[in-house]
Amino acid sequence: MTLSVSAYIRHPDGRRESIHLPSDLAGLEDNRTTFYGSERSVRLGLKLLPQLRDSDLTVCGAELSNLLAEVAILSELVPPGIEGDYWRFRLNNIKVAIERASEHGDAGCVWIA
Repeated sequence: MTLSVSAYIRHPDGRRESIHLPSDLAGLEDNRTTFYGSERSVRLGLKLLPQLRDSDLTVCGAELSNLLAEVAILSELVPPGIEGDYWRFRLNNIKVAIERASEHGDAGCVWIA
């Protein structure tokens, strides 16, 4: 199985409107613990992405800036070469989802599952 990222708008009536993303790839299922929720991520002070160890992650509104900061931290630490390209692509997909959701203020959400 794979992890995917999506973005959506929460409407006051409870409806969710999907926001189109160029790619939804966020990693493999085991990356919940080996990357996003790794001890290294926790030592770096990440709070949101390590939650993927135990469940899917939904972040909305003002908290999106915190998620973007965590993605930036991980992006700076990926190695060069093919492995780094793998992670840069997936982290960029999350970044794009955050940026697009952020355009909708408190109604914008990102879901990683």
